[in-house]
Amino acid sequence: MSHSALKSPARWVLWLVLVAGYLLMLRLNLPGHLSVDSVLALHEGRFGVRTTWNPAIFGWLLGALDRITPGTALVVALSGGLLFGGWLLLSLSRPRTAWLAPLVALGLIALPQALIYPAIVWKDVLFADCAIAGFALLAFGVRKGGTPWISLGLAALLFAAAGLFRQNGLILAPPAAIAIAWALSARGWRRSLGLAAGWLIAVAALTLVLSAVARPQGAGAPDNAGEKGLRLLATYDLAAAAHLQPGRPTPRIDAVAPDVGRYLRANADRLYAPERVDVLTADPQMGIGLKRVPRAVILAEWRDLLTSDPGLWLRSRALAFRQVAATPVIDRCLPITVGVEGPPMTLAALKIPARRSAEDMRLYNWTTWFLDTPAMSHVAYAVAAFAVMVLLLLRRDPPDLIVAGLMAGALGFAASFFAISIACDYRYLYVLDVAALTGLLYLALDPSLPARRRARR
Repeated sequence: MSHSALKSPARWVLWLVLVAGYLLMLRLNLPGHLSVDSVLALHEGRFGVRTTWNPAIFGWLLGALDRITPGTALVVALSGGLLFGGWLLLSLSRPRTAWLAPLVALGLIALPQALIYPAIVWKDVLFADCAIAGFALLAFGVRKGGTPWISLGLAALLFAAAGLFRQNGLILAPPAAIAIAWALSARGWRRSLGLAAGWLIAVAALTLVLSAVARPQGAGAPDNAGEKGLRLLATYDLAAAAHLQPGRPTPRIDAVAPDVGRYLRANADRLYAPERVDVLTADPQMGIGLKRVPRAVILAEWRDLLTSDPGLWLRSRALAFRQVAATPVIDRCLPITVGVEGPPMTLAALKIPARRSAEDMRLYNWTTWFLDTPAMSHVAYAVAAFAVMVLLLLRRDPPDLIVAGLMAGALGFAASFFAISIACDYRYLYVLDVAALTGLLYLALDPSLPARRRARR
């Protein structure tokens, strides 16, 4: 980055806007917003007792920051710092800053995705913010005249953390590695491919290290959150299949618990809801019955569904994916949460009171202005991310390729929910929203074509 670039008035204005936006987010939201998941994760982190099947690193991080300052204020500061800091760092990857960038940044800050979401203590938000900061570091590292080693190392750490916050979060790493190889290809393809492969190995190694550090305390058994999640997904798909094809047999379940299979078939229309699996798990008789069916039997029945009738499985998955990707009735998909809500006994142990203040409700009311508009539509952000990716691949400056990798990774991550979605909560695809917004801000920094291409035309 040249000395003249640092003198750019537009760049300084952009930085002031981003810093002001970060401070405004903190002022409006501290000490943060906690849902039931957040409260339980904080309880896990503070007392070192594993009680949920959320990713272990989530509770571990909350506990580590809680020991510095009790509560979640540091989590909010970290989450917002990753997002706004990533946007600020991204501006340094371009040789110039257009006056359009501060205007776009003002628009971004007004959206709930930037003004409120970083203060919601959710693993999905931390995952997204780690991803944005990681890609921003990569773009900064591959810029002309840049030295990528420090940026690559810090980005690998953020990608590893992101992959642990969301079980499918490592989907973002391969597009990032491809972008690294392409962006540095001017230094020689052999060298750039080796560097990208080494970076991927570093991400994998750091993932193992962080998972060991965040390993749940107790008897020393490995964390089985993934196994519980897979069982729940399989059960949900079997309920969807029974809903779509009434009377469909479940021979493996019937062999060990025939009453469970009969109950599922007789009540499938009532037990299955494409918005979320909670309707199924909340049924007392179904819940008790499923506990008598071994995990291996559930998974074997599920595999039979996939192999014997893949069309039925695809139809069931399409129902769930439509809800999480398109949120046709967004109010059913928890588009926002404010205040503090959790089990009374857990809140008492944490010495945190339940909260729903007037300030919280003002933030909620602000969000309602954006509901049912493109500003809160994953489909709109998917279209924007795809358009940004195409434009950047046409320009193909080294940082452009990294940001294009972010768009591809976010779209791929969203697509993965076709296979794994069990609820339509808006936060699950939050990374797609902020990736698209990041791409739009990046384009606004320097919307021109490179000089060599302008001369050629």
